[in-house]
Amino acid sequence: MTNPFEIPDADYTVIRNSQNQRYPLSFQQEGGPEDLAPNNTVVTVLRVRGEVRIDALEGALADLVDRHEALRTRLTHGEPDGPAGYQEVVPPRPVVFTVRDDPLAPGLARDDRAIELYRLVSDEDILFSETPSLRAALHRFDGRDAVLTLLSHHLFGDNWSSSLLRRDLAAFYTARVSGTPHALPAATPYREYAVRQRNFSQGEQAAAAVRYWTGKLSGAGLQTLPTDRPNGPDALTASSAVRNFTIDLGFLAKITESAARYRCTPYHLFLTAAAVFDERVRGSADVTLLTVNNGRAVKGFHNTVGFISNPVPIRLNLDDGHTYRDIMRLARKATLEAQRNLIPFRLILEANPDVLKPYGDPWSVPVVFNYARPRATASEIQFADGVTPVAMPPGMPSRNHRGVCPWGFTLLPTGEVRGIVEYEPGLIDAATVDRWIGEFVDLVRVIAEVPEQAWRT
Repeated sequence: MTNPFEIPDADYTVIRNSQNQRYPLSFQQEGGPEDLAPNNTVVTVLRVRGEVRIDALEGALADLVDRHEALRTRLTHGEPDGPAGYQEVVPPRPVVFTVRDDPLAPGLARDDRAIELYRLVSDEDILFSETPSLRAALHRFDGRDAVLTLLSHHLFGDNWSSSLLRRDLAAFYTARVSGTPHALPAATPYREYAVRQRNFSQGEQAAAAVRYWTGKLSGAGLQTLPTDRPNGPDALTASSAVRNFTIDLGFLAKITESAARYRCTPYHLFLTAAAVFDERVRGSADVTLLTVNNGRAVKGFHNTVGFISNPVPIRLNLDDGHTYRDIMRLARKATLEAQRNLIPFRLILEANPDVLKPYGDPWSVPVVFNYARPRATASEIQFADGVTPVAMPPGMPSRNHRGVCPWGFTLLPTGEVRGIVEYEPGLIDAATVDRWIGEFVDLVRVIAEVPEQAWRT
């Protein structure tokens, strides 16, 4: 199947007004109430060492908004029986940029304050109607040590975008300080992604992908995990809760080496562990994991900031394999097929509404599996005397998309992988989540060490 964004440009009616052009919303931008909420944010926090030229940093922030149209886009959402929604790219406007001297409280270390600043910016709201969708603050401990925080709305970015912003900010800052042009690759505007996505969704290739998903998901139900208490109107507490685990460098090296022997990646090994874990919890070898795909299957959008990530179901029938190695290969095959048939998740659901049936069980909670890798390398984000990303504080819950149980995997600045399991304490006990994590990590270890072992115990 040809990739959706390699099709020739097709006609799409562009509505013009006196100042700007209007383009269709992407499927991701349509969103529901939680997606539009001001607490649905993307946060980036950087520890910056060395002298920072404020004029160059402010200019670099302006360069980001100029380069990435998504950051200066207004969205108008349509009505079910009214005009379609649209996005409108507006001229660049100054970024709200604050510089603060940050004297430390007695006994508080700078590293601890950096983590505290991460929490504080994560508690901030930003309306999706705010343009540009970028706020920045530089918190200076002294003239050579500071924390830079960036905040934007999720409708205009995702994990991959956050990594691009770090890279591009460094390039723009360095160019302004040195007086030499940056060498960044061209960035395709997000509006082009939205237009092509809409054109593709109306064509035969999308119809073929829908047929693929209809066959693939026939009789399937998306993964859930059992709760300790039933869901109901009063089940959600004031905040979700988080349990973390760490995959250290030695363990990660073993995982990577084991997976590579079968032309797989750590992601495929983690999927294998997740599928076998689900079979042991639910007793069914037919497992459909809901994963988050970065959506950038085409290099033309590798440098595009915008909301492109997309949920993708991965269905595995464990009875098709005997060993962990077999299941890992099945996971690789399933992810490659999903990538070749990548379409907006909404189209998958419209064609396969029954996959949501397990979500109706009050004694279960939906699970989402997200393995995030940074787009930019550590060397690409450097400016001043050195930059280190500040990792999300352990145990910090999100403020959006409640009532689900996301399992996230993120690469830390140390090179280790942090596992993040978010859950609803009104539904699930911490001891239950700890048991799940223990069983999952044990499976990862066994798969990495003896992949030829039979998966069924």
